[in-house]
Formats: sequence, C-alpha cells, structure tokens
Amino acid sequence: MLSSNSDYDIARNLWDSFCDEVKYQHRFFPSHLILDGINTIAKKNEMTIKPGSLYYRARIIDDNAYNEHMLTKCFGRNSTEEDQKWYRNKANKFRGLSKEGSYVPPNPALIRDGRSNPKFIRYLYMSESPTTAVFEVRPILFSSVNVSGIEVKEPLRITNLAVDIDWVNKKERTVDEWLLCFLQSSFSSPTNNPDDYIPSQIIAEYCRHIGFDGIRYSSSLHRGGYNLTIFDVSKCEAVCSTDLRLENMKISLRPAFGAENIDGQFEYIVDNIPMKFDKNSGLLVEV
Repeated sequence: MLSSNSDYDIARNLWDSFCDEVKYQHRFFPSHLILDGINTIAKKNEMTIKPGSLYYRARIIDDNAYNEHMLTKCFGRNSTEEDQKWYRNKANKFRGLSKEGSYVPPNPALIRDGRSNPKFIRYLYMSESPTTAVFEVRPILFSSVNVSGIEVKEPLRITNLAVDIDWVNKKERTVDEWLLCFLQSSFSSPTNNPDDYIPSQIIAEYCRHIGFDGIRYSSSLHRGGYNLTIFDVSKCEAVCSTDLRLENMKISLRPAFGAENIDGQFEYIVDNIPMKFDKNSGLLVEV
C-alpha cells in the first residue's frame, strides 16, 4: 500500500470504514480495501509452530465443569475400584478435568462469540504460559481453575500479530504499520461487548481463508503474555491437566492523566502496596 505524509489518517480511515462495513453492512463477504493490507501484514509476519510444542488452556471449575472432573469420574457414585486406581496411576496425566473437559467443547451449540470465532464456530484458544491462560478466564480469589497442557500435533502456519512496534518514531510509520497497530488493538484490547469482536472475527476468518492455521496476539489481560487462536481444533490435543486454586492476586496501578503528585497521599499501588513518588530520591517509596 502507498504511504504519504498522512499515513496515520489513511490507515485510521481505512480501519474505521472497515469496522463500519462489517458491523453494519456486509458481515460475511466483505471486499474492503483493508483486506489487501491485512494480506500483506499476515504474510510478512508468518511463523511456523512445530509438532510437539506445548501450550496452555484454563477453565474455571464450576457446576458446569463438575461432571467432567476426573475426581467425579473416578470417585463418583458409579465409579469402580479400577477407576479409583486409575486416578492415582502415574500414566494418568489428567488430575483436573478429563481430556474432553480440558479442550474445546465438542458441542457447537455451547460455543459463544469470541475474539476470533463467531457463535457456534469451534476455535481453539490457548496461551503460551499457564499464567496467561489463568488470566484469560478471569478467576476470583479462592476459585478453582483447571489448567491443561495442549500439544501441537502437526505444523501450524501462524500469522504473528504480536510483533514489536516502534512507538517513538510515529511520524515515520507507513499505512501498513499503522494498520498493524489497529489489528493488534482489535485482538488485544479488553472488552466485555461481543459486538466489539466483529472486526477481529472477520479478520480471523480472512486469515483462515488465505491459508493460515491461526493467529498469535498479545493478551488483553496479562501484560507480556501471548495467546493463539487455532482454527482447526483437530491439529492439537489436550495431553494433561491439573486443578489449581487461586490463593492471591496482585495489582499495580499508576496515576491517571492529571492525577499525579498528590501531596500526602498514595499515587501508586505496586503489587498491592500503596506507594508514592519521593521527589528527593526520585524513587517510589511505601506510604
């Protein structure tokens, strides 16, 4: 795509018109100019994941998950002595949810809209670390969380949107570089509104259409964490699971715009500890 002195404005207008079209005009077969740029960006940032690579997926242990827990299956009313022995067997790698419960729900009717998938379409969401996977399910204190290991079974062709961007030299960015910023934001900005997923769902479907197996993007909930969406769920499988309980949560906050330098009060919270900026030392000190 051609660049100019107003590359940001060109990219911004393209992105806004694309979001408007897929939300309010052509949902399933858009032919927007932005797709040419997405094609270029996707192929430029291509990566391959090798078979045997391990990723992670989390799920809150609630009433819906109870019947899929290995404790229920091996120690429930209908369990046998052999079932109970199997739970303690070293060959049993599932100590939380069962293999089926640790993976994508097999019933498409249970699939809700996601950042990449439309309702009823089964995509696999997984994280590069167990910590990121737990963040993604938003557990509350003392809740029980299943973390499963997901193994890649065959080579995966991935478009990597989680590439570093130079945030200093904004004036030198091309249209495609600005588009990459907007693509990253669409996959990594926190939201509770399913309507906000429409542009990223269309982009995911387009990447699938041009031959990619999935998309890698930054986590919207865990800073420094990365997630992947895999389109064909048969190319991976759950290989282990464990049941964990959330014992503590830490938060860090900084002053919002215009709220700096409040004399005598805390300005920051770092790992749950209220702190303020000490002008003499130039450091954060505990209140």
